[in-house]
Amino acid sequence: MISRTKRFLIFLGVSSLFFPLNFVQGQKINPFERPGSRQAKPPVIIRPAPPPPAPKAINPNIELRGIFKYRNEWHFSLFDRGTNKGAWLKIGESFDEGKVQIEGYNPESDELKLKGGDILTLKNSTKGVLPVPSGLPVKKSPNASNKFSPPRPGSPGNRPRAITIPARVNLPPRK
Repeated sequence: MISRTKRFLIFLGVSSLFFPLNFVQGQKINPFERPGSRQAKPPVIIRPAPPPPAPKAINPNIELRGIFKYRNEWHFSLFDRGTNKGAWLKIGESFDEGKVQIEGYNPESDELKLKGGDILTLKNSTKGVLPVPSGLPVKKSPNASNKFSPPRPGSPGNRPRAITIPARVNLPPRK
């Protein structure tokens, strides 16, 4: 018979051979894990930061309020809501102490290009031509009568209006 210590050493030798294999096998397969939970995770994708927003206008209070063409030259009405000032300018002229300068104009789209890349358009433009008032007086037709003219003196509707207030009657005191 084999002695007790020899049996113990054989047991330790055999168990030391099988124990690491069982431990590794046990780590690979777990009956309580979801299928596919041990798969390699996809690499983290780091996206670049979005580009910064476009620069704001030098003065966002500048408005285009009017456009007209006189002797083959365009004139533009620019108005600054911050200072409540406006001016009529041509292409190449500046406004607001030189901070706003007109570079160009596109008549097809009614867009005014300012220095720095800003574009202004008319608000609620109907793209209609308005008549320019002239210095000539407008003649009235002889048939035109004023409906709200005051009545002429001597007509029945021209009586002086007076309100007559009756005299106050003092009643005797109550008993």
